[in-house]
Amino acid sequence: MLTASAGGPPRPPKKTARGLEDQPRDGPRISIPDPVPVSELASALGRKPFQIIADPMEIGLFSNVRGVVAFDEASKIARKYGFLAQRIG
Repeated sequence: MLTASAGGPPRPPKKTARGLEDQPRDGPRISIPDPVPVSELASALGRKPFQIIADPMEIGLFSNVRGVVAFDEASKIARKYGFLAQRIG
């Protein structure tokens, strides 16, 4: 009889925007304004805007490519991709 774990070691947990407060605060730094347009945040993170739009939705915010995200939420999204956000302006 085969068990569900017979396919190899378990995969690491998927990173999401929730719960990132416990993540280490290191990594490359990006400078973003408060609030930051979604398209500008995507550019700073090296992602396509449609990829970034899904991240605010995970934390209960709804936006579009021309919308803006507050710095606190943008910094959580940046941490998801391994960046540390710094506020400018």
